[in-house]
Amino acid sequence: MKRLGWGKERGIKHLIEKYNQKSRRNLTDEQLLEFWNYLKNLERKKSS
Repeated sequence: MKRLGWGKERGIKHLIEKYNQKSRRNLTDEQLLEFWNYLKNLERKKSS
């Protein structure tokens, strides 16, 4: 998240909006993988 320029507040906001959770620890394995892939894709777009 740091590489994307996301602060803690931005990460929490996304988790609440998308998964209705305040922490990655509360995500299921599937949700965590989805979130990780989302961030990875954002990083790729940012570096392009």
